[in-house]
Amino acid sequence: KSNLYPPIFLTYPYLTDSVRVILLNEEQPTEWEKVKEYLDDNSYINNMQAREITGVEQSYTMSRLLKKWVENGLILRIKTRNKKEIKYKLLNKEEI
Repeated sequence: KSNLYPPIFLTYPYLTDSVRVILLNEEQPTEWEKVKEYLDDNSYINNMQAREITGVEQSYTMSRLLKKWVENGLILRIKTRNKKEIKYKLLNKEEI
């Protein structure tokens, strides 16, 4: 719930007769932060690329996130000739 990294469990073969749990008190980047970082380095992103970098498994879940970011004015949806290949890019301040 706090968006922290998951715990790391060390057991056999690293340790014998014990378990070590490592808790990282550090927040994970959100899905948006991961997508924005990708778009800072690349011009466009599509649903499949966004799922790969965020870890979101379902296409429809990522589609809803992308739609929300478009509605909030964070990214711009780019139509292509192939309707199945939708791309997104960061909305530049000049375009606002």
